[in-house]
Amino acid sequence: MKSSNPVETATDPHAGPAADAETVRRAHRALDILAAEHDRIGLAVSGGSDSTALLVLASDWARAHGKLIRVATVDHGLRPEAAAEAEGVAALAHRLGLAHDTLRWRPETTHVTQASARTARHDLLAIWARAHDLPLVAMGHTRDDRVETFLMRARAGSGWRGLAGPMPAAASPAGRLRIIRPLLALARRDLRRRLLQRGHGWIEDPSNRMMRHERVRMRALAGDRLGEPTCGRIIRTMDGLAAMRAAVTAAAREALETKVDAASGQAMLDAAAFRALDREPQLRLAEALVMAAGGAARLPDAGGLDRLARRMAEPGGLQRGATLAGAWIAETRGALRIRRAPPRRASSGVLNQSRPVPMFDLERAEALLADPRIGALFV
Repeated sequence: MKSSNPVETATDPHAGPAADAETVRRAHRALDILAAEHDRIGLAVSGGSDSTALLVLASDWARAHGKLIRVATVDHGLRPEAAAEAEGVAALAHRLGLAHDTLRWRPETTHVTQASARTARHDLLAIWARAHDLPLVAMGHTRDDRVETFLMRARAGSGWRGLAGPMPAAASPAGRLRIIRPLLALARRDLRRRLLQRGHGWIEDPSNRMMRHERVRMRALAGDRLGEPTCGRIIRTMDGLAAMRAAVTAAAREALETKVDAASGQAMLDAAAFRALDREPQLRLAEALVMAAGGAARLPDAGGLDRLARRMAEPGGLQRGATLAGAWIAETRGALRIRRAPPRRASSGVLNQSRPVPMFDLERAEALLADPRIGALFV
């Protein structure tokens, strides 16, 4: 792969061997924090500069630690160049001694949004990771992506949780799969410089120049008008919000571990213990329990989740039960019972019992409330 967008080198006051060594150190330290406990990890590599830098840095780290890495590139089939670009990633992976797979998505409609492509990408990566026994998939999101996400979400009126931005570790939207982001503390220009020093190029996706995409507009705003001092203040704000998000997750996780009894296909949660939680941990615990019981592929509607959590926190609020995202929740004798919603009745009035009711998926709840490892942001 050849770069069509070389970055500054001699004119950059931050360039040089020391800066390059610091980029490597920070990336490897983040991988130590996020992935050292696993022998196998996957990498999602599109061929752009960020993910290509992840590929090169992670391959060096894996070689030094005796880890197995497997690489995947998603070909969305939206551009004629996509197949050749995936082949370029495969060639680089093979030169680094890594196995590579191309995951092809062929949408059924010509109207494809960035959101639908992202959903398809996560679904394909989750299937691929399960097939190859990969508990983690690393992605190449960077410090620049954090700033762009903040600007997009601030413009949309997001709350504090959304403004915290992507976490170093999180559950995939597609299920139990764990996503890690080892490059969140690193700037794109430093990663590109590292690639050039190693003799590697990258692919420039033409969609990254299309101003109809909001992220492209926010990228231009961050690069052309805000400047480093403002972007630095944004990052510090996000770091604080990420720490808050991690604390909320920890409180919800502790309640899951100590106050939830999962048996006989359902979960029982001490109602008094739920009501003793602050509001944000209540929301996160309720969300995890609903996802684990209902089996939905996507997070529940925020408004519906808020209403459910309020009823769960109100004594007697769920005596008749409630449903959300395929889950059924009711209060019985001081305990909140969470299980799969009853099957729907057919038009004849007879219950549809052709499919067995799934068991409560405790592992999924644990994945949703796993430690986001924000220490990787500060290395």
